[in-house]
Amino acid sequence: MSSPEIVSSETSADLALDMVGRAYLALALLYETAHPGEFDDVQRKIRAFVEDNFRIVQDMNRGETFTAGTVEGASHLVNSILTEAENKIAAMIRPSRHMRGQTIT
Repeated sequence: MSSPEIVSSETSADLALDMVGRAYLALALLYETAHPGEFDDVQRKIRAFVEDNFRIVQDMNRGETFTAGTVEGASHLVNSILTEAENKIAAMIRPSRHMRGQTIT
């Protein structure tokens, strides 16, 4: 593959990951809305699954079948998306300032 084709394919892969990440974030927010408090457990399972799969891909990458840095870049993007989802869900389930001063009985 020539250099411009590599750059184009990496850009396409980054764009695809970004789109999948945004879809995941939307689904995560919907899931937490429908099942309050259950997202943390699901997110832990998803993160473990993703990390295991990246480990497998990196082991296979030792044969240099991927462009240098591709797996690391993808791993970074995916972890950023997972962290963003965790932060947005955490902000969503925190009581509002108005509710903090009140005791729920």
